[in-house]
Amino acid sequence: MNEINEDNKIKCKCPFCEPEIKENMSDLCTPCEIEFTEKFDEVLDCTGLYCPAPVFETRKKIDSLKTNQILLMLADDPASEEDMRAWAKRTGNELLSVEKYKDIYKFLIKKTS
Repeated sequence: MNEINEDNKIKCKCPFCEPEIKENMSDLCTPCEIEFTEKFDEVLDCTGLYCPAPVFETRKKIDSLKTNQILLMLADDPASEEDMRAWAKRTGNELLSVEKYKDIYKFLIKKTS
């Protein structure tokens, strides 16, 4: 699982993030390069999970948030964009943005109720 550091970048826990290795193999660790300019309250890393797990995990995390809080969800499942759009429409939560950086999708979801 990844975490967000103080510079709003994902800090991977993989071996490729060691500074000397990262210099030579940075394309193997693409999450490290994602920057966040958006404001969010919580982060959910669903990379490595496949349908329907990202939707289930997002639902559990959204249920724990207060109304109007924003969740940043990361996923690498190719079906996650379509799944999250359908889930947001069905549940009434607001999908603020969807971006893709290399193989990582970045979703900002606002809890509406």
